[in-house]
Amino acid sequence: MYNSLKSWMDIPMTYKPYISRSGTGAKTYGTTISVLCYAAGDVTVVKDKDGKEIVSTKQLFVDGSCTIKELDSVTFEGRENEVRSISYFYRKGAVDLKVVYL
Repeated sequence: MYNSLKSWMDIPMTYKPYISRSGTGAKTYGTTISVLCYAAGDVTVVKDKDGKEIVSTKQLFVDGSCTIKELDSVTFEGRENEVRSISYFYRKGAVDLKVVYL
């Protein structure tokens, strides 16, 4: 479906996997992981993990093998953001592409 997009995934981004919350409620993250992505700056309304509608102003397209999750933290263009939502696109029974909404 998005095979042509995969050749455009040449922009570096990093993310930190969510581990837990501390006793004070602060999020704890694991080791930073670097991946390549394709970025789009569309204004899009999507649903978050709780089913609430949110507005995303940046979407990062990553390979389906990327282990990013909705509780992770993304650093893109020098700014750290929380993942607002993730969409999954499948091919041959496996995740082929993920769209990370910031």
